[in-house]
Amino acid sequence: MFRLTGTNVPMLGREGVLQRLLRGVAKPAHQHLQVVGPRFAGKTIVLRELAKRVISAPSPYTGVLTWDLGHQTPETNVEFMQQFSRELAAAVASKHPAFVDDLRNPTGNPYHDIAGVLELLSEEGGKVLAILDGFDKPLSNGRLTRTLWDQMRVLAEKPALCIVTSSRKTLRELILHPDAQTSDFWNIFDPTPIRIGPFDDADMDALLAKMPDLSFKQGARTELLNATNGFPVMVLEVLNTLIGTRATGGDVDATEVVRACEEALPVLHDKIGALWLDCSSTCQDLFLIVRDQGPVSRAGIGNADIEALHERGFAQHVGNRLQRASRLVCLYLDGQGTTGTSLARLFGTTEGYQHHLVGVLERRTAQLEGLDASLRRFLERAARDLPEDPKIFMTNVRGIVDQVFELIWKAELPQSRRLPSNWMDVWKRNGERRVEEWETTFPQGVHRLHLLNLMTGTDRSLRCAKYVTKSTQVLMNGVHAFGDFGQHQEGAPIDLGTAYAALHLCIELAASVTRELPAAS
Repeated sequence: MFRLTGTNVPMLGREGVLQRLLRGVAKPAHQHLQVVGPRFAGKTIVLRELAKRVISAPSPYTGVLTWDLGHQTPETNVEFMQQFSRELAAAVASKHPAFVDDLRNPTGNPYHDIAGVLELLSEEGGKVLAILDGFDKPLSNGRLTRTLWDQMRVLAEKPALCIVTSSRKTLRELILHPDAQTSDFWNIFDPTPIRIGPFDDADMDALLAKMPDLSFKQGARTELLNATNGFPVMVLEVLNTLIGTRATGGDVDATEVVRACEEALPVLHDKIGALWLDCSSTCQDLFLIVRDQGPVSRAGIGNADIEALHERGFAQHVGNRLQRASRLVCLYLDGQGTTGTSLARLFGTTEGYQHHLVGVLERRTAQLEGLDASLRRFLERAARDLPEDPKIFMTNVRGIVDQVFELIWKAELPQSRRLPSNWMDVWKRNGERRVEEWETTFPQGVHRLHLLNLMTGTDRSLRCAKYVTKSTQVLMNGVHAFGDFGQHQEGAPIDLGTAYAALHLCIELAASVTRELPAAS
């Protein structure tokens, strides 16, 4: 039986991917690498094997750190550097013990201590491979700023440090903090990510070679691929089911594999469901087309949707066609009743509501033509956070608020951030509160709401804004309140229904401001 869980799961196949990683980190002018692939593809297993090979074989590295950011997720710049310092201390303890005390118990931001240690390591001929697994998590909270990433860029430029990250999407797709997007840190990585998805033919050969008592006939192997498209967790669970139902070795035919796939579905149900939820609504629609119509030309289809289906083993991408919808995924969807369109079937239960509403909201976002690119990025990322991570979604609502305000100020006050004197005269004459403060300082934070309220009209003053209307102002009030809550949760549980309500408001705020502001804005 193949072991699929635990800390010592062996790497099966993947030798081609591993060799590419080893070549990248072994170069004298090493590359910083990003490993990208969906959940359950085996990224962590490959990276653990990378660490083992680097440690056990002759290499330029005197230390390796493997930092599980998915379960030890820093929420601030200082926390990130402090944890990095402690991980680095453990990595250098064996070969460079003199540096441990400077790294193990950091106070404040230990950036300068880390930089100093890396300089000394280089002088001693030392080098550390830093494997940052689950890099999605720290990027998803939106609180790590450009300052941190600029510091990491400086550290990564030192010869004593090589970084390998793993994530479900490329790093640039994951960055939420607007300032962080401009950091040069993201430019240090090889622009071509190392993708980990389905097993290739060599991987399948290596895998089946570990079952010498069983001989797969050509039709049997074809049926295994029809069901799984080589996606690791599906392949291995089907093989485990096959092994568990046989008393002896011998030939395996196609019928036996089909039966094993059906029997493995209950074990795979939750994993396939999680992979399905990770797909965007347009990606799910594309799968259903392949399932119902057969091979589909990629002409006119977004690369992201094609890649998402291929890397999860949901469909096979060959040449310019997408084909062979996974039988296991089809069986899963048959059990979910997703072929129907009735409201009762989709939303008749709490579970159905939680499962399907995110698809409705994704489709609404896709309808917004001319939407600002940064706003679209925020909304698409928000849809990926739900339904699994409502807390993380709520922490990022503030970014949506800030971006909408930026668009409004750019359209209404194109020359500068100074409020027109005729506006100020009217507001003072009408007794609007606190406007005198804005003669020298442009409003920030919650005071932006007050300004937007005055610009769109109050019971004392008429609307003076050229574009934005009261509709946007009312929506902004609601979204801003959710943004404040997201920044100050203080341990309060986040109900998924509340998160969906916040996301819907965010989408309609984006729709309103897109509709009202000129396209050039």
